Amino acid sequence: MGKKMNDLTGSQWLKNSFTIWRDIRKSKEEKSLKHPAMFPEQLAARLIESYTKKIDDDTKEPSVVLDPFSGMGTTILAAKNLGRQGIGTELNPNYVKIIKKRLKDTQSKLDNSESGPTPKIFKNNALNISKYLKVNSVNFCVTSPPYWDILNQKRTADDKEIRTYSNSKKDLGNIDDYQKFLDSLENIFSKVFDVLKPKSRCAVIVMDIRKKAKFYPLHIDLTTRMQKIGFELDEFAIWDRQHEYNFMTTLGFPWVFRFNKVHEFICIYKKPED
Repeated sequence: MGKKMNDLTGSQWLKNSFTIWRDIRKSKEEKSLKHPAMFPEQLAARLIESYTKKIDDDTKEPSVVLDPFSGMGTTILAAKNLGRQGIGTELNPNYVKIIKKRLKDTQSKLDNSESGPTPKIFKNNALNISKYLKVNSVNFCVTSPPYWDILNQKRTADDKEIRTYSNSKKDLGNIDDYQKFLDSLENIFSKVFDVLKPKSRCAVIVMDIRKKAKFYPLHIDLTTRMQKIGFELDEFAIWDRQHEYNFMTTLGFPWVFRFNKVHEFICIYKKPED
């Protein structure tokens, strides 16, 4: 008999197995951070609980969860609260400060019996994760990379102000060429592939993109690159975000019909056995 994948009960397993997740919500604290493209801790936690055990069967240590695009530290925070070892990299120094504060605030709410392994966040390019992690040492990766440079574009649908990730030239969110953006993603996820344990998963949360008249199926293009690296496509699921959108408009009306995108793809990739 094989090893159990996670610590879920049968009812929890069933709940998590539906391919559309409609009940994920951001907390008040998460909304207050005003990050331009942040996914909730509730989403990261559900993925971590589904794809890891609290204690790794082989090492007898807490499972290691990686996020190479840490943002506001959602994955790292979820890992800590679930007793896993969270590790992440983040380019933006202001975000790193926020992550550390969020972790400190969370720690103050826990008693000593609940305190898990100390999270690790490194202010560095995701290309350098091999500086901090050994080959075949990570149990799970969950992340959401930048949506190309879409946040740098003028928002014609709602005229809201432009909110970018950062001004760094190393930031993937500032690459204007789509193929170069995909090249950069491939380079980073090849590093993730190396540090993941065989048979472990990588969950990537992405939304497809439209720039004016052209549509870019990011979840498909990313999958092609991940398979090129060596990952196997394991699953697609949908994060339904319609409840977050209180402003809907008749896009393209009355000349060209366009959809209001209110979902993101949860792309699950598997590192094969050696």
